[in-house]
Amino acid sequence: MKIGLAGLPMSGKTSIFNMATRAKAQTRDYLAQSDEINSGIIKVPDNRIDHLTTIFKPKKTTFATVEFTDIPGISNSENKSASKILANIRTCEAIMLVVRLFESEEIPHIHNKIDPAADLEELCLEFIFSDLEMVTNRIERLQKEIKVVKKPEATKELELMEHLRKTLEDNKFISTLELTEEQEQSLRGYRLLTQKPLLLIGNCSDTQFATADAKVAAFTKACEERGWSPMLISAATEMEISALSPEEEAVFLEEFGMKESGRNRLISAAYRLLNYISFLTVGEDEVRAWPLQRGTTALKSAGKIHSDIERGFIRAEVVAYDDFVSKGSMVAVKAAGLSRLEGKEYIVEDGDIINFRFNV
Repeated sequence: MKIGLAGLPMSGKTSIFNMATRAKAQTRDYLAQSDEINSGIIKVPDNRIDHLTTIFKPKKTTFATVEFTDIPGISNSENKSASKILANIRTCEAIMLVVRLFESEEIPHIHNKIDPAADLEELCLEFIFSDLEMVTNRIERLQKEIKVVKKPEATKELELMEHLRKTLEDNKFISTLELTEEQEQSLRGYRLLTQKPLLLIGNCSDTQFATADAKVAAFTKACEERGWSPMLISAATEMEISALSPEEEAVFLEEFGMKESGRNRLISAAYRLLNYISFLTVGEDEVRAWPLQRGTTALKSAGKIHSDIERGFIRAEVVAYDDFVSKGSMVAVKAAGLSRLEGKEYIVEDGDIINFRFNV
């Protein structure tokens, strides 16, 4: 599960990456841009796992994880490396697009002006033009193939590609289209940028975070016009918070009346962006969160643990996390009739505590 941090140079992508991963990656000077990519694996915060660990006191606790990748800034002035940068973004399952809102005399803007709406449009057009080139090339190849041999599959793909081209030429993302499951499957290999799940991050100052100004309003409006709900992060401050110990962080958040850090908000949003949920397993050996695509069956969920469990699947014994908390123990849950047996086609819900019964 890899999420790419993308944006213009000097937008604060690397600061957000450092905040999320607690890494110390060097922030890049715009004039000294490199092809270096920073990557880090991050535990997904989950209060349920924390609570279950205090109950079961396991030998091992395992959280779900996501991978963050900090990709060099996108800029029209870097035509030689632009295609490589966009190719790196294509390998990611989702994109966090960072747009700069903060003012700083020490950190120049590449256009010498803070205009988040214009920056967002520039980034969108980079993605659209890149996808448009790919789609157009595919259309030309399909047209040549059909002239030689008319194949129903090629004709169907050509119709889809022409539909995509029209959408991109209208300055719209492919993600705005309602595609069939078959069409989604046929496009998977292209890794189209405008089809990927996208989260907009406004990198703002503390003042902008506390009291939205004109730049925040312009950014929010530009996002909403494309159907996106943005998130505000003060990367500079959140980097300092992420460097604190858990105890120090808790005191800081309480002092400033914050329910959770920007880091936790960001990581949780990334997990949801990928359309993932977690099912849980508990015991004296391990308490664990298992990442799972929403809509997955119990049978496929069993395979996440081990292929033998999927192969020999009999039943899934399921307890909702909230029911466990309300009753306090598995014994009490079963006594109240809140434990249930589910079959292969059961769709696993977020927070299900599952014990798989199997025989191999």
